Amino acid sequence: MKTSRGYTAWLAVSGLVAVGITAFAASAYVTLDVAQARPELHGPVHYGLLVAHIFTGTVAVLAGVSQFWPRLRARHPRVHQVLGRVYFGAVLPSSLLGVVCAQLSFYGLASSGPLALLSVLWFASAVLGLRTARRRQFGAHRIWMIRGFALTGAAVTGRLWGLLLGGLLPEADGLLVFATANWLSFVVNLLVAEWWIQSRGYTRALPSTADRPSISSRSAQSRASVA
Repeated sequence: MKTSRGYTAWLAVSGLVAVGITAFAASAYVTLDVAQARPELHGPVHYGLLVAHIFTGTVAVLAGVSQFWPRLRARHPRVHQVLGRVYFGAVLPSSLLGVVCAQLSFYGLASSGPLALLSVLWFASAVLGLRTARRRQFGAHRIWMIRGFALTGAAVTGRLWGLLLGGLLPEADGLLVFATANWLSFVVNLLVAEWWIQSRGYTRALPSTADRPSISSRSAQSRASVA
């Protein structure tokens, strides 16, 4: 399938922005210096959980960007599959760690609630994306990958929303800005992802329930083939 130059350019620019912001956010934790941590922490265990969440999340962003490169899928399917496994291997632990870190937050339910919900949805999208890939349901797999990476990208858009809201509302309470940015980081991403899925007609390409053979019909077909 041919890919427009506009889509390729958009993919390249957005990918570079995502990688750049993610690398900058993770840079504060490369030295493993607790004093460089941005949020308040309960202690070294909390810091260790946060670092593990950030680094696995960084791997998820880097591997996830590659999954949407059309030429990689077409020309190097094996590389696409390996990077896909890396993506799922990073998202699953990072999302679970995200739930834990959200519960340890000092900033209350208003900010920890959206982060916990984001992590749960992120985990679910990865499980469904992995399941559809293993079942070779590639149409459904594509849809879940789009949704899943929209949630992965919340780590990037959350920081952008925080900067935007902080600039527009300099007098606003910092915790309110932080909590609002947390919600917008994934809600807006999911809305854009669903718009993209519907506008590209990905759901129309999926087989309907009526087109799928029932368990009894598959069993009958199996018996007939054996006979």
